Amino acid sequence: MADYEGISEDKTNLIQGPKYALAVWAKQNELSSEVIQERRDIALRLAIEGITDSSIDSLDGVESPLSRKIRACHGIDLFEMNRNWVETAQYWKCPCCDRGKFEISRVGGKGQILAKLVEHHDHMADALKAAFNKVFVVSGTDKPTSTGLALVERMAPAFSAYPPVLICEDCNNADAAAKKVISNTGRKVEWQSFSIGQIRHFIIVREHTPHSIDETKVLELWDLVRPAYVARMNLVYEVAKAAVLQDYWYEGYQGETIPVPTLSNGFQRYNGLELVSGEALAREMAKNTVKHSANYSRWRTERQRAGGKPPLNFLAIIQSLPGCARMWAALVDTWRCPICGRSKFEVINYTKGKISFHTHLPSSYSPAWKSTGHICMGCFNVVTAMKRELNLGHGIKVAFTFDCIIPDELRAIIRARPHSAHLVDAEMAKKLVSNWLSR
Repeated sequence: MADYEGISEDKTNLIQGPKYALAVWAKQNELSSEVIQERRDIALRLAIEGITDSSIDSLDGVESPLSRKIRACHGIDLFEMNRNWVETAQYWKCPCCDRGKFEISRVGGKGQILAKLVEHHDHMADALKAAFNKVFVVSGTDKPTSTGLALVERMAPAFSAYPPVLICEDCNNADAAAKKVISNTGRKVEWQSFSIGQIRHFIIVREHTPHSIDETKVLELWDLVRPAYVARMNLVYEVAKAAVLQDYWYEGYQGETIPVPTLSNGFQRYNGLELVSGEALAREMAKNTVKHSANYSRWRTERQRAGGKPPLNFLAIIQSLPGCARMWAALVDTWRCPICGRSKFEVINYTKGKISFHTHLPSSYSPAWKSTGHICMGCFNVVTAMKRELNLGHGIKVAFTFDCIIPDELRAIIRARPHSAHLVDAEMAKKLVSNWLSR
């Protein structure tokens, strides 16, 4: 029996054979809790030293260069500093009011320097849970639901008007103040929370001072966003009603079932297995297993299905997809793909009920393509498919994707169709691939 990095045969046998060698090795080489804590203490001390001597500016603290500047400005030594302030960079700026930490700092009511950042979030999770309880009251149902709460919890992010974002405490307080202004007019805004773009619209920003708010702008903004808020709340209630009254939305696993019991998902990651990468393990195992050989020639041997004509409001859909919208706006209306000759409208892909518009700028590292300009995604897909076949199917290394074919060769093997993938001349494409194989 072989040794395993210092593990003796006797010790391995004691625990029933070499299959436990990893566990023995891991036990012999594990760091004690004292050593781990010692390292953490050293790392903490060095981090604090770095913050103090300005070599680390991605974190903050009461002795950072920024804090010394803030103390000098306010003439006060005592900070009230929260964790978010400490864990953010000294050069951080509030994405809402655009003030840096220095401008945000101010004197509090107890003679301390306030240095606080907070996570601003929508309140739809709370709204859904409140609606969940309300449905029970309104409907009077006496039948409990075992799946409804899980549905409500999973749906909450879908109803949020914006993702959580770190802002200064003054901006967060301005959101609360704005809701109070609206409530004072008799309108109900229990679950409304303004986004940073909306808060920016009504705050009056000054350095080292809490924000004031423009009440007129608050009410104007509320009139603008109220329809969307009401629509969301109506949807929230309908979801909560379905969750309570229709108990079939979600099935939790019974007993001790582990849904995905894999190493990568944390299953039995102990006795040394916590040091093993699931991806690396699978890669090593693949060296001695049968692997299905992919058909990398399908791009030239199989006919792609045709797309349909886009609906009349295609532009509204494209402009609602950020990536597609940027590519569409980057090209003049008279643009045509320099390879297949299709117009912007003809390049729009419409298959399986989905619209897309994508272009690609060939790499400047491929000499034949330097002056081509943007090409349509249909042409780009043919190029990448050919490169993939050469590389993965035949083991031919192509330095840059566009090195595998020149523009005239690409034009020769494709037949363009509006709103669809290109048709590829199988014989001509096969000849191009064969030319590479014979080099």
